[in-house]
Amino acid sequence: MKKLLIVFVLFLAYGCSKEASTSVDNIASLEQVLGVTVSTSPIDRGLFFENVSYGNGSRQQLDLLLPGNQPLSGILLFFHGGAFISGDKASVFDDALVETIQTILDADIAVVSANYRFLDSPDAMGVLSAMEDGAAVISFIEGLASDLQLPSNKIILAGGSAGAGIAQWNAFRESTNSQVQGVISLEAQSSYNLYEWETVFPGFSLDATRQEYPILDQLFFQFYGGIPTDELLGILDYRAAIDANDPPLYLLNQQGGQ
Repeated sequence: MKKLLIVFVLFLAYGCSKEASTSVDNIASLEQVLGVTVSTSPIDRGLFFENVSYGNGSRQQLDLLLPGNQPLSGILLFFHGGAFISGDKASVFDDALVETIQTILDADIAVVSANYRFLDSPDAMGVLSAMEDGAAVISFIEGLASDLQLPSNKIILAGGSAGAGIAQWNAFRESTNSQVQGVISLEAQSSYNLYEWETVFPGFSLDATRQEYPILDQLFFQFYGGIPTDELLGILDYRAAIDANDPPLYLLNQQGGQ
């Protein structure tokens, strides 16, 4: 996984060169724009801005790790996993990925790790709220392009499991992918129209499984924020939205030892 992430993210920055270090004045300006002061970096490198709000909800926050050089070569937006019920943005800075993040920073690529609403968040309406939070993160970063000295079309989306779904959903939508260079999807699901899983897994029946396991039936309604309409199921079927105009997609799924 680490090698794939590094190779694709460095491809994003191909042909870019390093510039002068970020000045004190630039740091002060970023602090004002982001609404937070610089924090201690979780990997002892770069400029770290923690708990930046991109919305009004308690989980609508992101962490931004900038390299010491500007302008940027690009920016990686990462969404954590956790089945839409757990997980945190800090996981991307775990020891297992420190070397990866350092390599990305050395290429003058910034890293954003974002939280998003869970299924049980007070203002969430099922999994669609998490997808829309991903869109809000992209919009927020696009709005900061000038302040970050971020070149156009240099955003890469990445995520694991649930976060991979957020990345894909936004990468395949024309309303959110105009500045996206590519997407990395790690341990992703095939679609969030769960009835589509019946075409992926032979013999699987969603409704029969719901009837057999009442707890899964409860999770089904929580996942969709109620009874899903055909329109909602279509919106959440990101696999059906793929077309030739979408950014490159890199998939890695090692479940079952494959």
